[in-house]
Amino acid sequence: MIKKAALLVFIIGAALLLLGRSGGVPAQELPPTRSAVQPPHPAKPLPTATTQRRLQPTVTKTPRISLLTSSPILPPKLTPTRQWLYHSPGELAVPVLLYHHVADTDEPRRYFVSPETFETQISSLHDWGYTAIPLSLLVEAMLNGAELPPRPVVITFDDGYRDVYQNALPVMQRYGFVGTIYIIVEQIGVGGYLNTRQIAQLIEQGWELGSHSQTHANLRKSGVSIEKELTGSKETLELLFDTPVRSFSYPYGSATPAITQLVKASGFRSAVGIGASVTHRTKNLYYLSRNEVQGTFDLVTFAGLLR
Repeated sequence: MIKKAALLVFIIGAALLLLGRSGGVPAQELPPTRSAVQPPHPAKPLPTATTQRRLQPTVTKTPRISLLTSSPILPPKLTPTRQWLYHSPGELAVPVLLYHHVADTDEPRRYFVSPETFETQISSLHDWGYTAIPLSLLVEAMLNGAELPPRPVVITFDDGYRDVYQNALPVMQRYGFVGTIYIIVEQIGVGGYLNTRQIAQLIEQGWELGSHSQTHANLRKSGVSIEKELTGSKETLELLFDTPVRSFSYPYGSATPAITQLVKASGFRSAVGIGASVTHRTKNLYYLSRNEVQGTFDLVTFAGLLR
């Protein structure tokens, strides 16, 4: 009886062992078939030649910067800004430009800058970020400190020719620039010179008025009435136009230390001459350097005056 029971247990054990080796598990533990399970991502077709081209990453080419787009000789363009900064009293580097005529001539001449050339110069100043200021603001900054734009420039005109009103003023207005004009008193309204109405309109547009003497006499020559040329011209201009005349321009750029002292004694706050520097110091307040713009200058030469 015991032998039969042991044999039965052996047979059942062997059967279970064979069933385990064949991988059998209860039916409820079988995994679902693949047809019943959705793939997590749709199957991707094999790329063809066309799709291979589409799958290539898009590369944006950066255009080359041409060395010809700007010249190292010309100042870089700068977006004009209204953010003025305070400058303490003392030395300042500000270009002061000198013009005479703005008019056409048959051939290039020193004192005649054509209207076309003048507009190119003014528009270039604007593109380079310059802001035109009156000479009195430059002087105020040197003496007492003042707020100045990032790139200030002073644009002056000697003698008071009518073509300045006709040709220079409209260009300056377009770019928001103001000028400083030096008048010869006895030439007002004569021939090709400005009349009182035109001078008054320049002042209304924000231009500054200065004296270029009474008769344009060379102050270094004997027989010249210094008092008439200096004090007389200042008082006449202030009476005619009801505006302060603070600056004097030496006829022919000619002066001596003694003459500069007489200019100061006549009540002028500053005076301008001719030179090549853009750096101004208080010791030169009565002979500030101005760079003359000549009618033969190209744009590169003009840009050199700003340095």
